[in-house]
Amino acid sequence: RVVDRAGPVLWCLLGFALVAVTAGGLLDGDWFVPALLWAVWVSLGLWWLVGRGGEGSQPRILLDVVANIVHNGALVVIMAEACLIYATAGWYKIQGSRWQDGTAVYYPLHLDYFSPWPALSDALAANGTMVMLITYGTVAVQVAFPFALFNRRVKNALLAVMMLEHAVIAVTLGLPFFSLAMIAADAVFLPTSFLRRLGGWTARLRGRLPGRRLPVVFAGAVDADGQGHGGGDGGGDGGGRKATVPGPRAREGEEAAAAGAGAVDGKDPGPTHVGFRT
Repeated sequence: RVVDRAGPVLWCLLGFALVAVTAGGLLDGDWFVPALLWAVWVSLGLWWLVGRGGEGSQPRILLDVVANIVHNGALVVIMAEACLIYATAGWYKIQGSRWQDGTAVYYPLHLDYFSPWPALSDALAANGTMVMLITYGTVAVQVAFPFALFNRRVKNALLAVMMLEHAVIAVTLGLPFFSLAMIAADAVFLPTSFLRRLGGWTARLRGRLPGRRLPVVFAGAVDADGQGHGGGDGGGDGGGRKATVPGPRAREGEEAAAAGAGAVDGKDPGPTHVGFRT
């Protein structure tokens, strides 16, 4: 069982910080923010306390159900906010004359505040066709996205376009935090299968990093769940990815098998000759 020592320490430090800022009056005003912070702090302590009782306990099962409900509810809220943001932004853009004539993207590229790379902005603004395509494409994608949720393939295609657009905004307009926030909101709509594959690719990439050693498993050793590890080709967990070293019990079994290899049908093979034959 893995003992968590950092969690309680961080929880105590967070509680001390909350007490300090609350006593200092730094959270005066809106009651929602301090109430949310204290609720999160108490829930983390409760989760750690209940987790010490094991995964099969009734309080742990109840907290798992509550956590799933809160998690799914938060995802629904994020999805609704993202759809509202894109819908309102798209429909307001349609009413603007600059967006109607396809030149709206041209003007932010010439603002000093939004030009971290002037040469890149000038090169992009010099291409009138590109400016028109980006302007109309932005409006079309933002207006169509809430309706594209009813079609999985169209939704995935628009997600790729919007993530790419926000990445370009982060570079050309110098708005990295805005772009990261929108990309994170867009990632909520990504398919679960893609996220699982992405996690698998990341895990395999970490395994190929230099300096990472494979765990050593002793042959004949028994896990906490009573499952033994076998050696040989693909034996045991991991499909042969773990280095197998014979343990004491395995060596004893091999010696006993070697000693009895000469016996046939229970007969004594006789004394074994040691030394040179003449």
